[in-house]
Amino acid sequence: MTPEGHEQSTSRSKRVRAWAPASLSNLGPGFDCLGVAIEPWGDSVEACFNDSGEIRISYHPNSAWHGTTEWINNTAGVAAKNVLALLDLSSGVDLTICKGAVPGSGIGSSAASAAAAAWAVNLLTGETLHKEDLVGAVLQGEMVASGSMHGDNVLPSLFGGIVISSSSDPQVFRRIKSTESPFLAVCLPAIKVLTKAARDRLPKEVSLEDAVSNASSLAVMVAALFEGDWKTVGRQMMNDRIVEPVRAELFSAYADVRRSAIELGAFGCALSGSGPAMFAVAESKAAAERILEGMIAATGASGIAATGSITGIDITGARPFEE
Repeated sequence: MTPEGHEQSTSRSKRVRAWAPASLSNLGPGFDCLGVAIEPWGDSVEACFNDSGEIRISYHPNSAWHGTTEWINNTAGVAAKNVLALLDLSSGVDLTICKGAVPGSGIGSSAASAAAAAWAVNLLTGETLHKEDLVGAVLQGEMVASGSMHGDNVLPSLFGGIVISSSSDPQVFRRIKSTESPFLAVCLPAIKVLTKAARDRLPKEVSLEDAVSNASSLAVMVAALFEGDWKTVGRQMMNDRIVEPVRAELFSAYADVRRSAIELGAFGCALSGSGPAMFAVAESKAAAERILEGMIAATGASGIAATGSITGIDITGARPFEE
């Protein structure tokens, strides 16, 4: 079916642009199932129909970096293709990606592109689908980057806020509407850790003791998230005994950054995703600024440059781009 045949579609010359936020994922013991959308990082994707029947990808001149232009190997391309399939459209689409999230940093750069592309195609066809309809499409897109289907980054990027999903079936998920918004200090070391490489290091089997410890910490943390008890969230997110200890080996300053954050008053500090990004939960903006300064200094002391920002939760997720 062509765009002209779709009752909601408009002119082929129409161009739309969508944006989706970056995200913090895992949050300690929530491996592959828990994430939160954050400000101010994110990706935008511009979309317009083409007559080729193909997904064609290019990058905006202001993009922080350029990835592959082969749609089948690009999270945005795969997500867009799946949305077209949902709408039974055979037309091609041109996608122009502007990356704002740093690749290999641990803040969900690939997921942000997938969510933005899915929403851009939806806007292009008259916003005929709800975000819930796009879950399968964005999960397929994210699978390109990680090699497995999990929603801890891409679902927060799509919906905004905090999302927990089933690792066995990530299309089963719940949004957590916390009563309080935290102050998050996010430190971005200037090194890359690719998701697939980090996943390859993980143990295939774990002890019952460690499994029970992680499960109980995650349960308490989710309850605390619903209550807006970020002090408890901070404590529990430092209790991962399975994944984070392995991934911490990929970032030499991990222990020093974490120690610095806690000494400066953070409720908790952990890797985001595969790392090397680390984030800390603070009780105030002033505390978060002090903690971030210490985290960046600790990273620098190990010979690795770092930047960072004080962030909050992005509650909107994918949306039309605004200048």
